[in-house]
Amino acid sequence: MNKCANKPFNPFVFNRMKPAQYPYYRNVLFALAMLMLAACDQKDPQPTNLKEIVDDVVFPYIAFGSNVGVVVGVINKGVKTTYTYGEKEIGKRDLVTTQMFFETASVTKTFTALALADMHLKGELNLDDPIENYLPATVKVPSRNGKKITLKQLANHTSGLPADPSNVDTEAFNKYKDYTEEKMYTFLSGYELPRDPGSEYQYSNVGYGLLGQIMSIKNKSSYFEVISSRILQPLGMANTNVQLTEAQKLNLAQGHNGNEKVEPWAPYQQNIFQGTGALYSTMDDMLIFLQANMDPKSTPLQKAAELTQQINNIPFGVLTWRANGIGMAWGEFVIAEQKILSKSGGNGGFTSFIGFNKATQTGVVILANSSMNPDAFPSQMGFEILKKIKALK
Repeated sequence: MNKCANKPFNPFVFNRMKPAQYPYYRNVLFALAMLMLAACDQKDPQPTNLKEIVDDVVFPYIAFGSNVGVVVGVINKGVKTTYTYGEKEIGKRDLVTTQMFFETASVTKTFTALALADMHLKGELNLDDPIENYLPATVKVPSRNGKKITLKQLANHTSGLPADPSNVDTEAFNKYKDYTEEKMYTFLSGYELPRDPGSEYQYSNVGYGLLGQIMSIKNKSSYFEVISSRILQPLGMANTNVQLTEAQKLNLAQGHNGNEKVEPWAPYQQNIFQGTGALYSTMDDMLIFLQANMDPKSTPLQKAAELTQQINNIPFGVLTWRANGIGMAWGEFVIAEQKILSKSGGNGGFTSFIGFNKATQTGVVILANSSMNPDAFPSQMGFEILKKIKALK
């Protein structure tokens, strides 16, 4: 066991760090955390079993004050294992559990992409269709050099649309609060594409918001009904939703920015941004979803899952990692000589990660109720766990 985590873990005695309030300081803290972890790896014996691996990776993030609670789920060759660390709400001494609800944040996009692929395969729409075919005629969808934005380009982030619309409230902690369909259509009608659609990767919440909207319009139902009928019901995921019951809210983790409690984002994404990051889920449900994507032939969603995982060779960078390319929501990364498909997420108060190696049938899900440094920490944890599991073999 790494001596950086060799003491019995007390979830109520953390080194409480003030949450970073500005990107510069968040980046500095992240760099320091990575240096600390690297130093631990170099000097101490390596883990010898799965529990030691997960403890070794997660403990420093808790001790460093960057997370209040973390739930980790691992599937390794068909065997599911879960690990829980920390609190539901800071100072309340309620431990997080695998049945607790978390905002999945942008991991929601993998659900949106999977439902879109299902609609394509059933002939209800075509991925190469221009998105203007599905939006109200009053919306002027931008194009460039005669090239129109397609559904597939929204799904693989090559539409040319920006991360967020320019008319969100950038001064608010939750920039999506009170954002309306009308505001999105106004933004879209006045936007000029900086490049041809399909030519370059740029991560876009706008794109996935529009995908969720288009799927709802085409299906003549709510976004949740699209996701539920095509994914949740076939897979038996009973605890994933965009709106929680009063009973479920009692089992919802409190979101934090570092270790300060914050107002959640998901309730305010019950609008045109639903396809971007509105889903709540539990670790137990997310492990079902992980298995379905890692081994799709075992599910009724095989062809749709495989379609979302087809990689376009458009390189893009995420922090210190370099992706080989992008699928529909999924990014492909090479970590310790293994190809990993993954997606991370970060809402205000919550962060998440899902990633897997199809060749070894090894996958990881991480749900955390803190967002001091958006989705960088869960991604690093997830990649490190997958790397260390490979080293065991």
